[in-house]
Parts: sequence; C-alpha cells; structure tokens
Amino acid sequence: MSSNIISTVRFALAYTVQAIRYTESALIFFRELNAFPFPPNPIKEQFYQDAIDSLTEVYLAIKGLPFDTYFPSDPIFQNIPIAPEIQDNQLLINLSDNRITLAFNKMNDTIAFINEAILQSGKNDKLQGQLIFIKIELEAARDSLVSGINSSDFMVN
Repeated sequence: MSSNIISTVRFALAYTVQAIRYTESALIFFRELNAFPFPPNPIKEQFYQDAIDSLTEVYLAIKGLPFDTYFPSDPIFQNIPIAPEIQDNQLLINLSDNRITLAFNKMNDTIAFINEAILQSGKNDKLQGQLIFIKIELEAARDSLVSGINSSDFMVN
C-alpha cells in the first residue's frame, strides 16, 4: 500500500473526527434552547443527528480499511470543550451555527482527501469501492447538515 494513500486517508479520518465533534457540540447547544417564545425545531435536531450518524459510519468505514489508520500525534482526538450553561437563545443559536459551519468545512476537507485517495487507489478495485462508499456517506452527512442549516431554529405553528 502506498504511503501517500495511507497519509491521505489518515487526514480524512482526522477531519472526520473533527466534524463529528463539531456536529455533536452544535447539537448540544441547539438542545439547550429555551422554549420561549417557541420550542426548538425537532426536525433540525434530527438533521444534525443524521449527520452524526453518517459521520460515525464514515469513521468506522475508514477504520475498517485494510491498513493502519492510526494518527498518533494529532490532538484533535480530544473532546472539544463545551461552554458553561447559557440562557440566551440567540447566543446558543450563534454557537450552534458556528459549530455547524466548522463541521461543514471539515466535512468538505474530508471529501477532498477521500477524492484524492480514490485517485491514488488506482486499479485496486476493492479499496476504491470502499473509498467510494465512504465518499457517498460523507455526501449524505453534508446534505443532512445543509438541510439542518436551512431549517428554522424554532417550531412555529
């Protein structure tokens, strides 16, 4: 296995972990919204949860590739700190949106690295198929994030 493809996949894994952490953080902030004057939109929460689920599938698929994906020196595997309890809905929405933007950027970086790995995989059909599956799952996660971003923050009757 080429060292270039291994390095590329390791970067994709690192960015996937970052995207998961940012999306989880955004979801936590969003769930802390107060119900006044309107309750938070459960559809938006579901889109974020779907993104986390898809990214988790990507993480597991990358870890299941037929080579070592361990990336020892990267500090991103630590948890992203969560701010103390906040009562201001607008601040919580801004923090959540900021985290989703960061997750979206990391997801785009991951897709770019997976595309590069697909090109580097050459004639190895099995590896290329696994990488294409990972790319499709990443695109599903990105679509969930975009849908979540575009849905309203509050449920209005």
